Amino acid sequence: MRFEVIAALVVGIILPVLETCRRGLRYWSVDFTTMFEDYVAGVLLLIGGWAAYRKRSWGPIFLVLAWAYFTGLMSSSFWSQLEETLRQTASEPGNPVVVFVKSLLWVTCVASLVLSFQHAKRDETVRLG
Repeated sequence: MRFEVIAALVVGIILPVLETCRRGLRYWSVDFTTMFEDYVAGVLLLIGGWAAYRKRSWGPIFLVLAWAYFTGLMSSSFWSQLEETLRQTASEPGNPVVVFVKSLLWVTCVASLVLSFQHAKRDETVRLG
């Protein structure tokens, strides 16, 4: 199984879990959008990973969509967290761990986006002949 498919299935599960562990269930009432975005990303990655694994005709394109959504979401979050850390204005407990995890997630989503795009492009070229 390809890296970006495995990563979609793994990240699709752990993303909402990590965010819920980090902020707690009460954060839904504080900032619904932040929590909802991560859950949407998780669902999109799970659908895309499943569709690519099951070789659905729409799977490669959906996986690109899922990774693109998550890359956009993760990029702003990662760079903002990194900036706060470098400026020493981060007030979150365990900030170095959060920066490390976000770094891993960001690298994973960018690499997976590139790989899924290459795979979708290759599939389309083969299909069109």
